[in-house]
Amino acid sequence: MEIFIYLILTAIWWVISLSVLLPFLVLLLISETVKDKWLTFIFLKVCGPRFGPKFVPLRKQLFKLLEEHLSKRNKSVPLKMLEIGVGGGANLQFYPENSSLTALDKTPPTLFDKNRKKFPHVNLDGIVVNYAEDMKEVPSGVFDVVVSTHVLCSVTSVDSVMKEVKRVLKPGGKFLFLEHVAFSKTQASYYIIQLFATPLWAIYFDGCFLNRNIADSIKKAGFRDVHCDHTYIPFLPLFFRPHISGIATL
Repeated sequence: MEIFIYLILTAIWWVISLSVLLPFLVLLLISETVKDKWLTFIFLKVCGPRFGPKFVPLRKQLFKLLEEHLSKRNKSVPLKMLEIGVGGGANLQFYPENSSLTALDKTPPTLFDKNRKKFPHVNLDGIVVNYAEDMKEVPSGVFDVVVSTHVLCSVTSVDSVMKEVKRVLKPGGKFLFLEHVAFSKTQASYYIIQLFATPLWAIYFDGCFLNRNIADSIKKAGFRDVHCDHTYIPFLPLFFRPHISGIATL
């Protein structure tokens, strides 16, 4: 029953978008100003308050996994961290003690700069405004950990990001990830709905693609070891319920 409801809702969304909302859709495609204002509204006023608190347990569990992998770490030595797509800094509260962070985002992370002051256990090394596919300002082989949460869905090339992540990590470094992904091909009906919604979703949500198999991209990137859990999150809209989380070691 739920599948048919989502199928009908997505069809209605297409019809409305290509008729009543078509001028707005065009503005999202051609105007950076309109897109920025829309994204600020949708993420800060709608998605953030509605879904942000529900992701807290998942983020906490993810960083607990990191702590387990770093159990032999000398805590007197700063942990060099790079977070790509840092956004407002939703992960900062879970960072290990004595973390030294370089924050990367494709736009100046204004909200992050305000929020980071609440977490004195995280020292800020710097902010880099660039895309994760080409982190040319970031030196090679210097980071203990690279963090990515809900970022790889919207990059232009996951493979390019993986190459950059591997480049900036130290030997034995960790890549920590939490991402929404495509349904399995065995769940064909759900996957078809994702495919049906993805073109519109990508326009309304800043190039976010619902139908990416990110787990395969991480596993094929050449890490020495990949721990990846698949999770189905029932409190989310069907479009992005499937998630992966885990840690990859260089």
